[in-house]
Amino acid sequence: MSDSEAWATAALETTVPQLFSRNVAQFPQEPALTDGDRTLTWEQAQQEVQVLAAGLAALGLQRGQTVLIMVPNRVEHWLIDVAATHLGAVPSTLYPTLSQDQVHYIAHHSRAKIVVLDGADQLRRWSKTLRNASAIEHVAVLDEQVMVSADERFRTWDRLRALGEQRLREDPELVQRASAATNPADPAAILYTSGTTGEQKGVVLTHRNICFAAASLHQATQAERHAPRICYLPLAHIAERMVGIYAAIHDVAHVHFCADPKQLPATLARARPALFFAVPRIWEKLAAALRGIPAEQRTSQARRLRSRLGLDRATWPASGAAPIDSELVELFSTIGVDIFELWGMTETSGCATTNHAGANRPGTVGRAVPGVELRIGDDGEVLVRGPLVCAGYLEPDGVIRPAADADGWLRTGDIGVLDDDGFLSITDRKKELIISAGGKNIAPTAVENALRAHPLLGHALVFGDRRPYLVALLVLDEDAAPKWARERGISFNSLRELAEHPAVQSEVATAVAAANSRLNRPEQVKQYRVLAHSWGVEGGELTPTLKLKRRVIHEKYADIIDQLYAT
Repeated sequence: MSDSEAWATAALETTVPQLFSRNVAQFPQEPALTDGDRTLTWEQAQQEVQVLAAGLAALGLQRGQTVLIMVPNRVEHWLIDVAATHLGAVPSTLYPTLSQDQVHYIAHHSRAKIVVLDGADQLRRWSKTLRNASAIEHVAVLDEQVMVSADERFRTWDRLRALGEQRLREDPELVQRASAATNPADPAAILYTSGTTGEQKGVVLTHRNICFAAASLHQATQAERHAPRICYLPLAHIAERMVGIYAAIHDVAHVHFCADPKQLPATLARARPALFFAVPRIWEKLAAALRGIPAEQRTSQARRLRSRLGLDRATWPASGAAPIDSELVELFSTIGVDIFELWGMTETSGCATTNHAGANRPGTVGRAVPGVELRIGDDGEVLVRGPLVCAGYLEPDGVIRPAADADGWLRTGDIGVLDDDGFLSITDRKKELIISAGGKNIAPTAVENALRAHPLLGHALVFGDRRPYLVALLVLDEDAAPKWARERGISFNSLRELAEHPAVQSEVATAVAAANSRLNRPEQVKQYRVLAHSWGVEGGELTPTLKLKRRVIHEKYADIIDQLYAT
């Protein structure tokens, strides 16, 4: 068997706990995790994982059950996540910005019995679920100051560890037995993503998906062992989960945690990572340190500037989740930093294609990573096949519905072109998801439905693709709005007059605020415009079945959209 075949075979036959145990056995004293002034070696990390896994077992966590986690990027999150996989259980991190309704949906959909929370903000987002009847039996909280003493379901972090230590004294081989029984085909994580209908989908990734994706990424990046990397994006994001947990374990990397995004520049300069993934919005912020420096000075001081930014050791400075502006790529290239664009999705366990030092074609998202097949469908849609394609979507009854077709091909929803050398260019999105400049996937229909919940509004379209926030175009309901106005003694001669009336403007502002209160932060509308006329089939804004023609509206109202971002 050739070396090129050996790595793939090994990846298909392993699990996350097996990779973790390999690191402990071969590199026990090498640094694994650094959080502030605390550093754990692989041996110390294993001790914590064992205790936490036993603690979860003491709470009744069983093989195949889901653990929901809402904790910032800190060492405890990483450890409890990996600990769950050692029991054959399935960790699932929730975005910290989710609303109470969204948390409630996931809690019921996942049928989780154990939740791990950080502090007061997370507890507030969980209050509806914990207050109402749910399957949640235990809640572990890191911040002891926000413990709900009257609720017997609550446990402190120290109490969870104490339970684990006691359980290990009673049964020292508990965790090893559970880990040994875990199969590569078993679920290893669930990531909830927003679908085009706004309903969150639980993407199920197996140990085989994860381990193959990590190994394939390693083949592309050739990451050196023990090299530092930063864990700073939400661990509900597949890119961070892959780079900061799974690929880090595979590569025997040294993970540095950054819980506060504002501290990223300082953490970056201190850790100086070899692999660094960022969404375009992060690259834009990092570029601020370069923009005031003339081009010739950037070139002559390239080494010093790379060091100041913490990118002097970066062998794979990557960008994904949304297209990056070519100007940004050119700016960083002047100091010797080649930003490698990649492409992938939760359903492909992260990176499916990437540029890298050995093959980089700016303007594309690179070639397929090793072990992955790409093809373009008759309608231009990009199709992916390979072991990193997810097991499927979790249904409410616990059944996993396959995401790929009978031949293993996943329809990605993206439109693209493959050149003669195999480099992929994404030209459009077949699906209607908005991807913000921060890389957040947003289902526009969910936001629009929240806005149209007010009877005054007949249509709403949100826009925000590749932008830092959402804006909305709003249209009054032709029947309900005049009735609403007459009931309040408001006189008007046209829909235009009604749209401009102060009372209507005030009520619309209330409607937008109410919608925002039900949405998480990236989904909230920051600016909007009430249009002075209606939308219809004749005007081209609606299909015959009265669905929004998004591209037509984007083009027709481009000036207004630009004005909203200039406000």
